[in-house]
Amino acid sequence: MNRKFIFLFSFIIVSLLIASCGTSVATRYEQKPPSKENSAKKTKIIKEQGNFDLTNYRTKLNFPDTKNISSPEKNVVWYNYKNAPDTSSTKVIIKTTQGYRILVYTSDNLDEADSTKSDVAIKTNRQDVYIVFDPPFYKVEVGDFRVMEDAKNLSFQLKQMGYGDSKVISSKINIYQ
Repeated sequence: MNRKFIFLFSFIIVSLLIASCGTSVATRYEQKPPSKENSAKKTKIIKEQGNFDLTNYRTKLNFPDTKNISSPEKNVVWYNYKNAPDTSSTKVIIKTTQGYRILVYTSDNLDEADSTKSDVAIKTNRQDVYIVFDPPFYKVEVGDFRVMEDAKNLSFQLKQMGYGDSKVISSKINIYQ
């Protein structure tokens, strides 16, 4: 009898605990419909704000006439160095001889070498930037120098521009007319 009473008593207590802890979702998140007073106040506020005119506060955009804008000059990066390439005449290669070039980049990927070549040509404003294929690598070389000091000056500039691995090498150079 004692066991039945304890079992019945514990069953009732557990049932009450479970029933009292649970709540329905409807009572927890029940929303009341808005009262007529609140909706009337909101309508009045909206009507008052509707009279505000924004045209006085608009920003006027004035764009310059793009037909009369000239292209800006290239920034002069190096003091006392020639910046403009010689484009006065078409150059014709007369012969090749031993001289110096600056090796800027070496890769087995032609696209990377071509990208580096165009980047160097734009940054240095030089036309004598070459891609030389020495299997299995593509090498980006700059310049046709007969004198080592001229090659070293350009190598220094290239290192300052971010091509830290650039170095002067002995190579066949082109001699132009």
